[in-house]
Amino acid sequence: MTKEEITMKIFTNTKAIVAILSITFGLGATLSLAQTPAMRRRPPGGPTPIGLPLPSEPRRIEKNNAPPEVEEPPFLQRPLPQLPQLRSLPIPDEIEERQASTDLLGNAQKPCPKTILLKAPPPNSTTPYGPDFPSTPGPQWIEPNFNGTTINRHVRHTFQWNGCKERCCEVQKAKLVVTAKALTNGQSNQSPDAGNDSISIWKNGSVLYWQYLWPNTGVSAGTVTTLTIPIQPSWLDGCRLSFQVQDDTAVLDAKLVATGCCLKPNIKP
Repeated sequence: MTKEEITMKIFTNTKAIVAILSITFGLGATLSLAQTPAMRRRPPGGPTPIGLPLPSEPRRIEKNNAPPEVEEPPFLQRPLPQLPQLRSLPIPDEIEERQASTDLLGNAQKPCPKTILLKAPPPNSTTPYGPDFPSTPGPQWIEPNFNGTTINRHVRHTFQWNGCKERCCEVQKAKLVVTAKALTNGQSNQSPDAGNDSISIWKNGSVLYWQYLWPNTGVSAGTVTTLTIPIQPSWLDGCRLSFQVQDDTAVLDAKLVATGCCLKPNIKP
């Protein structure tokens, strides 16, 4: 076999091998593509893609048309005062209330201590003592009745009783019990709705104590709560106690219970 014949045979065999390899790899790629599943399309109404907000029911948002001192009174920026431990008396509370009167003079046959119990309503109208409260906000932002239904109104009321001028009275313990109802939903103690509403105790234009009405986790409209606040005897100077409830919350009822003694001064003419 000549040199030219050998070269021609090698070239022919090389072309055959290349053709076989091309057919083999081409067929494998075709089978691989045929076995790959097609990407499924998400049907309409399927789950919301990650990163997009979930749909929710529309929430009623209160129109912020109240002055700043209605939604954010200045005293809310102050730390809560610590209430001291009040001295307990041997008579249980329920017995004290059954024996209570409308002033600490009470029944002359009963020795000290004596208990007063003041409730509101009745009457349905609140009776605030003006000098105890700040001059702002104006009258249009004050709710004149218990169990009111209008938002953006403070409820102010003062419990008063007789005896301070004629007698020397000392209160040993007292409590304020208030039942309140949220008029709107509330998101948190920082939201401009019922969530940031508070109850506060006032004397001569200054706040003595305050606390939020509702938990920081929020509240639903129509929720009712009852709060019992221990009262320091000094807060009852002048035989009165004034409290205020803010401003998307109604006050259904309130009562003041105070236990102490009144002595007539031994003054000779």
